[in-house]
Amino acid sequence: MKDFDELIKEAGLNRSQKKFCKMPVDKNIKLLAPAGSGKTYSLLWRCRYITDEAAKNGYPKPNFLIFSFTKSAKLELESRIEKRSEFKKVRATIRTLNSWGWELIKRPGIELITTRKQKANLIIHDLQPTLNKFPYIQNAIKNPSKNQKAADVIELMDLLKSLGFTHHMSKTDYKSHVKEIKDLGLFPILAEGYEFLYKLEGIQGEEDKTKEERVMNFFEFWKKAVVYLDAVGRYTFEDQKYWARLFLEKQIEEKKTPSRGKGFTHIMVDEFQDINPLDMYLLKAACLYFGQKRKKTPITILGDDDQAIFGWRGSTPRYILHPDVYFETKFATCVLEINYRSPKNIVELSNQLLSYNRERETKEIRSGAKGRASIKVVRSRKVASSIDATMKIVKSLLKDKKYSSIALIGRRQTTLFPYQVLLGNEKIAYYVDYDMNIFEGEAMTSLQEIIHIVDMARNKHVRDPINSLIVIIDKIQRYELNKQEKNDLKEYLIDNGVRSFKESVESLKDYSGNIKKNLSGKKAYTIIRKLIDSDTVYDLMEQIVSEFEGFDKDYTKQETDVQYKEPQFFRLKEISKSYGKDFAKFNDDIDMARIMAEHSYKKSADDSMEAFKDIEKTRVHLMTATRSKGHEYDAVIILDADDEVWPDRLSGDIEAERRLFYVALSRARKNLYFVTSDDTLESRFLLETRLI
Repeated sequence: MKDFDELIKEAGLNRSQKKFCKMPVDKNIKLLAPAGSGKTYSLLWRCRYITDEAAKNGYPKPNFLIFSFTKSAKLELESRIEKRSEFKKVRATIRTLNSWGWELIKRPGIELITTRKQKANLIIHDLQPTLNKFPYIQNAIKNPSKNQKAADVIELMDLLKSLGFTHHMSKTDYKSHVKEIKDLGLFPILAEGYEFLYKLEGIQGEEDKTKEERVMNFFEFWKKAVVYLDAVGRYTFEDQKYWARLFLEKQIEEKKTPSRGKGFTHIMVDEFQDINPLDMYLLKAACLYFGQKRKKTPITILGDDDQAIFGWRGSTPRYILHPDVYFETKFATCVLEINYRSPKNIVELSNQLLSYNRERETKEIRSGAKGRASIKVVRSRKVASSIDATMKIVKSLLKDKKYSSIALIGRRQTTLFPYQVLLGNEKIAYYVDYDMNIFEGEAMTSLQEIIHIVDMARNKHVRDPINSLIVIIDKIQRYELNKQEKNDLKEYLIDNGVRSFKESVESLKDYSGNIKKNLSGKKAYTIIRKLIDSDTVYDLMEQIVSEFEGFDKDYTKQETDVQYKEPQFFRLKEISKSYGKDFAKFNDDIDMARIMAEHSYKKSADDSMEAFKDIEKTRVHLMTATRSKGHEYDAVIILDADDEVWPDRLSGDIEAERRLFYVALSRARKNLYFVTSDDTLESRFLLETRLI
């Protein structure tokens, strides 16, 4: 039988990988693993080394608890263990923190709350007994937008859990923990979470209170609400980790140990740079719980401070930069020094970009890939022409079999939507995550219905003129007509004897009073007249985007429709120019895009290994930069590489934005494109990398 040194030599591990794998088995290790450095491969060989050492010394077989950040990363690890004979010896439980926490605390009768509507119902229904003791919150949500505000209350409650607060804390404990949050650089997230609390209307008796007093009152409500929701079995995703943390801390306090066969000898945490305070407390408790007889279970944390991109969820690179401070124990540091994914010029590009960040650990990374990548900045005059240029690149790459995977990466979700339509039109299969499905929502259905009505009106073939008119009016303002308003309008049109769509529209001019609050008949007539007089598809989309508030952002609908979470029809407007006056073809192409998207969404929603492998075979992938983490592609196209997009104009953290840009560009193996338009300035990151 070959010894370990022979095995890793045959496996081709480099010097830095070998050093990590052969560290003493009882060491706590921080492994800094830049993009493309073979982190997953090294992790599994580390597990194999520990397993072999135990067998050599006559110890029981090690049992690893490996935490991945996403389900896809979990499946990839399981796939490698399944496929590679050298890892068959490794005994490992692979989970996300959420799924593992859920296994610890799940009991009969618990309901998992996942949507904003369900969250709102917790406040409006389940928490009424608690709210009776806090009338200032109860009164604040008694208005037309109560569902939105109620859901915001639950999300603020979750934020407190994410940031490490517990319902056992006193006022003094709370203030002490706020100081810790400030030291971590996370206070702006907490302050933003509380911002809506300061603006709540109808807070009786709270007008003269300071912000601090309002916060402490809310904290008292939060503590009681957390206990009550646990008692009635209503858990959010954060509760999966929150109650697991408290369970383990109680077990430790009571000196209880895992039952026989359920303990773990080593804990490994992937993507450690993305953990938040709640994750940190849960991991710290796990190390103590499973290692009480040896004080603490050895833990290996893997990640890259340069890829810390989830600040919005309370993540901070400081945990991976200083783990000894937060785990209160010593860590040995290893660095994987070779990037096998990206050629030398992409690695140099990355190093140059990251040199502008101050909060990071300096690393000497070199490329292990052959040749040089093709790196191009693709300039276009307008946004629409940049979309055309991108499609031209994609179709060219697809003709060459050496490009087995192509990624279109955007800073925002809205960037990707036009390509779903254009790729569908070209019958090019693609993959996009299921929660980006805009085609199945009510907004897209209504838009297509309006386009069809306008097309029919142009040809004088609208079959149901009255109801067709109401379909359009429903989207002029944020809220649709109520039942009484619809009946009043229908009665008026019938009494006027309208027989055609044109007559229905013309009748609006003489409608007395308002069709709806702030919408007179004359105003509705003017808007609809301009809509049906649209000469081209682009003119119609211009009217939709500028005049129809019913397609704007709406928090009450965002759970079920992507359009209302992040409006995207302005992007559809950009690609509509090429359709001229062909309204029917525009609608047909959206239908085709829907069919193509459905296939992708089914794969995305399927957690099976078969679906994972099927996704890997898909050549074209659409994603945001945050979703690109952990993946690699032969060709990467960075969309909208313009200032105010990269970095996002709303972000106050330039270093985090720079890390996100690095994550996106470092996915590339062979070709890397940055698409810009002359409508705006190029991204400052292109200047920093000396590409322009």
